[in-house]
Amino acid sequence: MRRSDREITDEATKLEIIDKAKIVNLGIIDFPAPYVVPTNFTYEVKDHHLVLYIHGASTGKKRALIAANPEVSFSIIADSSLDAPKGNLPLREFGYFYRSVLGTGKATLISDPKEKEHALRLLLKHVIGHEMPGEITDQDLAYVGVIRIDVDQYTGKIHKAE
Repeated sequence: MRRSDREITDEATKLEIIDKAKIVNLGIIDFPAPYVVPTNFTYEVKDHHLVLYIHGASTGKKRALIAANPEVSFSIIADSSLDAPKGNLPLREFGYFYRSVLGTGKATLISDPKEKEHALRLLLKHVIGHEMPGEITDQDLAYVGVIRIDVDQYTGKIHKAE
């Protein structure tokens, strides 16, 4: 990382950023250029390893690309705002505040109904802020696609007001 003074090394802070964010930008290998798709997500830490879950259609480009090559990257941004200086100052005086987490991992298309249900319950809790009441039916599980990302490495970065 070029700006090591902005690196977040504390795991709790990185997880706080991940917890606050609702969207992950997922980078998938494609040709002739990477395919990046924003999607909602959830996460959990299993045996000291970060795992992300995303959902979407049970067929489509994202799933086809992952089936062909499961190596992915991701970007998560929790907070961002423009630091616009007052007055008639040059552009070099502008800045941007943010807290972000970037990483890589291996994606797996989930077919096990119990794991799909687990991921969907985590996702709903992450996105709406509370447990989902009621059952998730077999029909629901057949309709939705779930992808697990076993994170290999991730870094955090922050640029905040002084």
